[in-house]
Amino acid sequence: MKIFLTEPDFASVISLAMNAREYFIIVSPFNDLTGSNELKRALNEAAKKIRIEYYVRQGQGTKGLDGINVRVFEVPKLHAKMYFSEKEAMISSGNLDVRPDINCTLILNKREEYISIVDFFDRYIRPVAVPFN
Repeated sequence: MKIFLTEPDFASVISLAMNAREYFIIVSPFNDLTGSNELKRALNEAAKKIRIEYYVRQGQGTKGLDGINVRVFEVPKLHAKMYFSEKEAMISSGNLDVRPDINCTLILNKREEYISIVDFFDRYIRPVAVPFN
């Protein structure tokens, strides 16, 4: 596991999305992508080649998501923040937001760490997610 501090770490999210070959999952309860055109462009470009799913907190997480062509799902009481593809995973204390908060981000580079995150997602988030519009 690699730990680093970051402001909104759009570059790492973009890198994960662009390196994915099958799918990319974003779990970020509260979002504000207003003005983050580079991230939106990258997600739209990646979505032409892979499946991208974006999970947000029900009723509160869709600010600034207009203009991205990915499937958005709402999850009640969501607070976890994670980003993963079929081969890489990252967890963070921060949401995808343009505010200059300082957050801790963890790159999970061991197979068992990756499997734990995907298992958590499959067990607790995916089953209660509902499509947004």
